[in-house]
Amino acid sequence: MAIIKEVYTRKVSGDTFDYELDYTPGADVGWIARVYHDGVLKGSPHGALTANVLTGPALEQYLRAYVEGMIERGLDVAE
Repeated sequence: MAIIKEVYTRKVSGDTFDYELDYTPGADVGWIARVYHDGVLKGSPHGALTANVLTGPALEQYLRAYVEGMIERGLDVAE
């Protein structure tokens, strides 16, 4: 299992969120992110990427972009 810890600032509101993204690399990637705002858990978006061919930095970039897109749109993340 790999872990990514990042901070994301919404473009529209300027609100800052910390998130921790856990994932298992491989052909079938399972992932879960825990998203916090001011230290309070606001959501745990999760999913799977099947028939995956991405590895290393490319996989991390894909997962970061996906989670940050969910934060930006408020999907699975409380206000």
